[in-house]
Formats: sequence, structure tokens, C-alpha cells
Amino acid sequence: MEEKKTEMANKNAKKANLLDHHSIKHILDESVSEIVISRGYVEDVRTSNIRLFLGAIIIAIALLAQFYNKKFPQNREFLIGCIVLYPF
Repeated sequence: MEEKKTEMANKNAKKANLLDHHSIKHILDESVSEIVISRGYVEDVRTSNIRLFLGAIIIAIALLAQFYNKKFPQNREFLIGCIVLYPF
């Protein structure tokens, strides 16, 4: 029985550089995700999708502000509107 455990542990073993915090976090996230999914829970990615959508909107507002046809003194109100829209 102990041999089966070591075989299974070697099969599921993941390696990470202990000096790289991002690598360790990634391995931990993957492991937790596998455990949760194996217990029958469904992964919910709605929050991530909403964050991506909001990021795309923010990028669109920034691109509008950057490439607006008028130069700075004439587009002052437009830039203020973009700045006000950014946090929302």
C-alpha cells in the first residue's frame, strides 16, 4: 500500500523553483484547482471574464483619449470625460 502512495505521489509531483514566488503560486493554484474540480465542483470563471471585459473597456477609453483628432487645448473636455470615466 505504501508503494502505491509513493508511485501516485511521484506521478502527481510537480516541480517548482523555490526561489521563484510566481512559480510556487502557479503550482499551488493548479493543485488547488485540480483538487476542487476532482471533488465535483465546477470552476466559475465569471469574475475573470468580467475583469477582462472591464479591462478592454478601459483600454478603449485610453485609446480614444490618446488618438482623438484634436490637440490638447481643444480636446480638454473630452480628456476630462475620459479621466472621469476611467474609475467607473
